[in-house]
Amino acid sequence: MPEFIFQSLVAGLSSLLAGAGFGWLAESKMFRRWLRRIMRLPEAAPKSYSERLSELTASLSKASAEVDSVLAELSRVAKERGDAVQRLETDLATLESREREIKERIETLQKTPIAVAEHFAKLLEPSERRSARRDFILFGAGAVVTTVIAVVIALVKK
Repeated sequence: MPEFIFQSLVAGLSSLLAGAGFGWLAESKMFRRWLRRIMRLPEAAPKSYSERLSELTASLSKASAEVDSVLAELSRVAKERGDAVQRLETDLATLESREREIKERIETLQKTPIAVAEHFAKLLEPSERRSARRDFILFGAGAVVTTVIAVVIALVKK
């Protein structure tokens, strides 16, 4: 068991040292030059101050344009939400006025005596019977006319 712990410690320390060494090596200019020669890559020419400045300016302009587009989008979304809130407030006011009107109607109907409501129902009852009778007669007449037309068309086709 102690051998396993010792081996683990040695392996951890060696990987730590190897990682630090390769990190330092990768940062080394001499190692990069040597790696470029082996891989036959062209040497990177150092950029002049004006080239770096122009690249940075172009990058800044691009970032500024992206920020402007994001701000425009945020402004558009905020305006749309404001319009939606305005519509909701208008709808709410309309619904509140309708609610008041319906409450007034309910109060009026609650104040109406039951005898008046019964009398009104008796007045409407005969017209409803006539209406149902009339609807049935119209339906029957429509069925008869449709049948007659179908028979006539069948006879004409033969």
